[in-house]
Amino acid sequence: GAGTSPPVGPHPTPLTCRIARVASCGAAGGAMDGYGHRDKRQKGVAAAGIQLDDNLTKKADAVVKGLAKRSMAAIFLEPVDWKALNLPDYPKIVKHPMDLGTIQDRLSKGHYVYLEDFADDLRLVWKNAMLFNAADSVYFKNAKQLNDAAEKKLGELEAEGVSQLPALDAPVKCELVLSEIMKHPMAEWFLEPVDHINLGLSDYLNVVPNPMDLSTVQRNLKQDKYSTVESFAADVKLTFDNCVKYNGANSMFGIVAMIVSAVFDRKVQLYLAQGQQHPPRSAQPVPDRDGWPSFSQKKKFYDACTKLNLVDLNSIVKMVHKSCASALQHNGDKEVELDVDNLDMETFNKVFKHAKACMQKEPAS
Repeated sequence: GAGTSPPVGPHPTPLTCRIARVASCGAAGGAMDGYGHRDKRQKGVAAAGIQLDDNLTKKADAVVKGLAKRSMAAIFLEPVDWKALNLPDYPKIVKHPMDLGTIQDRLSKGHYVYLEDFADDLRLVWKNAMLFNAADSVYFKNAKQLNDAAEKKLGELEAEGVSQLPALDAPVKCELVLSEIMKHPMAEWFLEPVDHINLGLSDYLNVVPNPMDLSTVQRNLKQDKYSTVESFAADVKLTFDNCVKYNGANSMFGIVAMIVSAVFDRKVQLYLAQGQQHPPRSAQPVPDRDGWPSFSQKKKFYDACTKLNLVDLNSIVKMVHKSCASALQHNGDKEVELDVDNLDMETFNKVFKHAKACMQKEPAS
């Protein structure tokens, strides 16, 4: 089940390493209460998101500069000069041009209030390239690669800024996650039901027997139709899975669906875990998932952590912060918590191997 290790991490700041359950709807750590029983004081309350304060603005600027230094980013540094390039169709297809230079200028002028506003301008750069160029073109592939690099950095900024979010219940946080996903520039094709009749997609319902879209999810949320975070997330995921199923994983729509779906997964893990760092010890373990560490593996890693000294544990924290920052949660100024359930397989293998090496090097006294 769940447990908490002895304090670890850089002295005198302790780090707790635990194996925790997936966040559920209702009060943190309590019985699952249904969306219809949300705190009445929070009825109609909407979390605004992570503000881009001075610290995060500096780090956002560093993200843009880091992306701009990559050779493949050269074509994204300035607005597309479609006239000089003889691309008369460009303004017809790309309705909202964006480039890294403009983003950096906006950062310097304090244009962005929220982290998500900055993130969506970055995403708009990649979306425009994917929309205008074929999926097998170098421009499309470069945009996809830069998107992946950017999202990794954005995840780190979100993990750092999530403590800003107020102590709201799960339904309100689900509304925040959904509102941010619906504003994602690449989500435009998922906002409304697929009009398969007018689009002439006669086979659509044969391939996609359970259609879903983000507006329908939003309506269900407002009508308190979801009793758990998992049921809410399942409908959002169904929206993207349907797109991949019908269009193919290598199509433009399939690739875009997987990009937005990954952002959604990250936000659910981060936002819904915030404020729920201490589930009851009787909580059930997260069921084993394909491509993720099994409960048995996580238990062995947890046991290994209890035998390491502070220096070795601090080195594990640094490794996790570098490659999977969303698995770290800060509980105030004096405690950092590693949620093993949020470690991706690659990071888990690295830290587990490191932990075993530390045990062989210097057995715990």
